[in-house]
Amino acid sequence: MKLLLKSILALCSTWLPSCSVAQNHGFQYGIPSSKDLEMKTYPLDSSATAVVINEFGEVYFDNDNGNIVLELHKKIKVLKKEGTEQANFKILLRKNDSRKEEIQSLEGITHYLENGLIKNSKLDSKAIFYEQNPNYTLVKFTVPNAVVGSIIEVRYKISSPFIFNLHPWEFQSDIPKVESQFWALIQGNYVYNASLRGSLKLNLNETELVKDCFSFGTAKADCSRLKYGMKNIPAFKEEEYMTAKSNFLSAISFELEQIRYFDGRVDKITKEWKDVEEELKEHADFGTQIRKAKNLFEKGVETLTSGVADPLEKARRIFNWIKLQYNWNDYLGKYAENGVKKSVESKKGNVGDINLSLLGALQAAELEANPVILSTRENGLPNSLYPVLSDFNYVVVQLVVGENSYLLDATDHFMPFGLLPERCLNGKGRLLAKKNSVDVDLIPKGKEKSVTTISLKLNEEGVLRGSLQINSYDYQALKIRKVIKSYSNIAGYVQSLEKKWNAKAIKNYTVENLDDLEKPLIEKMDIEMQENNASNLQQIYFNPFLAGRWTENPFKLTERTYPVDFGVAQEETVLLSLDYPSNFHLDEIPKNVVLAMPSKGGKYTFSFNNLGNKFNVSYSLNLTKAIYDAAEYQSLKDLFARIVQLKQTDLVLVKNN
Repeated sequence: MKLLLKSILALCSTWLPSCSVAQNHGFQYGIPSSKDLEMKTYPLDSSATAVVINEFGEVYFDNDNGNIVLELHKKIKVLKKEGTEQANFKILLRKNDSRKEEIQSLEGITHYLENGLIKNSKLDSKAIFYEQNPNYTLVKFTVPNAVVGSIIEVRYKISSPFIFNLHPWEFQSDIPKVESQFWALIQGNYVYNASLRGSLKLNLNETELVKDCFSFGTAKADCSRLKYGMKNIPAFKEEEYMTAKSNFLSAISFELEQIRYFDGRVDKITKEWKDVEEELKEHADFGTQIRKAKNLFEKGVETLTSGVADPLEKARRIFNWIKLQYNWNDYLGKYAENGVKKSVESKKGNVGDINLSLLGALQAAELEANPVILSTRENGLPNSLYPVLSDFNYVVVQLVVGENSYLLDATDHFMPFGLLPERCLNGKGRLLAKKNSVDVDLIPKGKEKSVTTISLKLNEEGVLRGSLQINSYDYQALKIRKVIKSYSNIAGYVQSLEKKWNAKAIKNYTVENLDDLEKPLIEKMDIEMQENNASNLQQIYFNPFLAGRWTENPFKLTERTYPVDFGVAQEETVLLSLDYPSNFHLDEIPKNVVLAMPSKGGKYTFSFNNLGNKFNVSYSLNLTKAIYDAAEYQSLKDLFARIVQLKQTDLVLVKNN
């Protein structure tokens, strides 16, 4: 949801004066109510470990230096022992070479009852710690003596020179809130875009005119005061298979679009994509590095592709060659960190160093290749209304060959041609082509797919022996290759498989295509399972679900208000056969099962047949989509609940009389 703040008021001067209105809003500090202290549980969420009783924040412009000031006041009730963690606070203060955010005031206090009397413990300034980083300062403190039943209260003020972004306000957090309000006092000459995200609705959304908000000399001008609020805010509960939490928390953010002067001048702050394209094209750590890479790798590319006519084969050779030139240093970034020349000399670089090198090398081969900037899954979704360069923290390459396009990333030695790392699969990226830029869908071309074939024989002593083969494809193959390579030798990996499957022994293990990333990974082995000591037993229990990823339902929420994002589609198939002794028979033949989601969103099948003293079992899960919206959550949850229930079913072999 986009809220436009376009209140433009006349200025008395071309200078930008700042606000001088006293901030006397919110609620009183240091005075807890008896009702709050006596609260035992939160009626709207009995599972809550703590609840924010009240929270108020306001931003305004400082009269002396023009900085943005954020004042925050929060009061938290501790309901359970786990809730005492809410006494630990972290405040991130941004900085760059010349400017930084600073805390102007900070206080904290814990209120509690002792023998019927209200007591309190105050935060000691000596208990406030500062951790320095090149890009920020982290302020850490713990309000003392937080116990079950106590109320934690904090109040602080931050001054920031970074006026492009007003401090974003998160109405929602990991604990519920009774009430949260955020006010913003905006000078009339500043035009901000406000965006409200999340599924919750505002109960307070007002704008009022504040006369004579700021002054210059004897002249005065006005402001707009924006008031936003929510009540009875549920906790945001994280669950598996989601992108950045910041994408879904109910929150409001502001970005400066324009500064308008009295004399008619306008500073346009929010850029259009054509402005961004031009900026990146000439940027020393972006466009310049692409051109340097093209020159740097020109001779090597010429030698590498000599005699190769097929452009796709040229691209594959260059892609695999560039991967060998670098080791990724685990740093993200759309810009080159060290520059392509230094990086190739040290054989190490960040994402920008490596993928801009790949781009330059492909262009050196006269292939159609252009950069795509994106935001990783953990970084959150970029602004979709207008370009904000700081939203993008990654760059990959789009290659076009004929009518086909490929997205390439050379940071991962195990990544095959045409697949992107899962960290990149986050909505849309922006293709910066020579003529114009367009959005591109970051849709994976592969799946997380495996096919497992198991052939076993149960002897009369109750020992299971047989063979097992796993074919892994695309993203599943990528994961298994990384696991195998993480061990110093194959023997270590085989031992991990024995533990995973509770096997007595795995022998004759072989792996095919371990280094041929374009082909499926094939693992073969002989396996012996733990003994059942069947010689003296009348019944043998056997669970046929020896393989398969999901042993419990990952979806446990009553309601999920954000999508389920697997990153890539999922496909898993297991084929199992078992020969058992002729003096045993199956007690009961299980029924075949087909479970399907609406609109062909996914399907699980289980089939069984028994012939003589051998049965065959097959089960497969096919999730056809990478992303399921919140409306599909219950169907997905029900599907997995049924799958887990089926997997707990044992087959019973009974000895003949």
